[in-house]
Amino acid sequence: MSGSVLSMARPAATTNGCGGNAALLAKQLSITSNGGAKTTVTPAIVPPKQPQLAAKVIQQSQIVCFDVDSTVICEEGIDELAEYCGKGTEVARVTKEAMGGAMTFQDALKIRLNIIRPSQQQVVDFIRERPSTLSKNVKRFVAQLKADGKQVYLISGGFDCLIAPVATELGIPLAHVYANKMLFDYQGAYDSFDITQPTSRSGGKAEAVAMIKQQHADDALITMLGDGATDLEAVPPANYFIGFGGNVVRPEVYRRAQYYVTDFEQLMGGQ
Repeated sequence: MSGSVLSMARPAATTNGCGGNAALLAKQLSITSNGGAKTTVTPAIVPPKQPQLAAKVIQQSQIVCFDVDSTVICEEGIDELAEYCGKGTEVARVTKEAMGGAMTFQDALKIRLNIIRPSQQQVVDFIRERPSTLSKNVKRFVAQLKADGKQVYLISGGFDCLIAPVATELGIPLAHVYANKMLFDYQGAYDSFDITQPTSRSGGKAEAVAMIKQQHADDALITMLGDGATDLEAVPPANYFIGFGGNVVRPEVYRRAQYYVTDFEQLMGGQ
């Protein structure tokens, strides 16, 4: 018999924003350009794309969906968990292969978790000792969205037990969280993850948005915000995508996104 750890208590996410962490600000993304040379891009040198129009898109939307890792929070949850469990290097290698298209998202998730194999107690300790850091101004932005009567959702390829305290800190109902679930056996050893969750597979964020769409009026406008290609690919069924580069800039997403911001304040219309 397997069980999830969604109900585990975790300290509230810290709210200083990633800007207060010099190491995170200095973090750079290395990519291979078409010519094969390595290129680095940091949030500090990337200008936003049409932020005023992006703010209008938000105003017109009835539903706003956020990616979590490197968007709502500064960190990448599975990488942090891997490092905590002493498996950081091995997992980083698999992540790199997955980003190169060598395997499906679900296969990459399975391989990484089989490397980490966190016990239930390790997850409890990690949750207690490594609270997530909320991105700069995201708490204010979510509060504004809620005050304006908009529905807010979190859609993540990460794990619900790590995301639940973030949702609670932001006042987002857990029923509005679409994420993966780790499963453990009766002794608390890692067993597997729930492969029925849409976010456990390629194209899962679009699938989650489609599920959300079914719960609302047919003409409700949905906007997806995130840093990654899987967020960009949630359109359609989402109506709009706004790229976010406040923590890390992924050049392909920046190139393809019609709207792109580096601070949630840019979407708040001066409020």
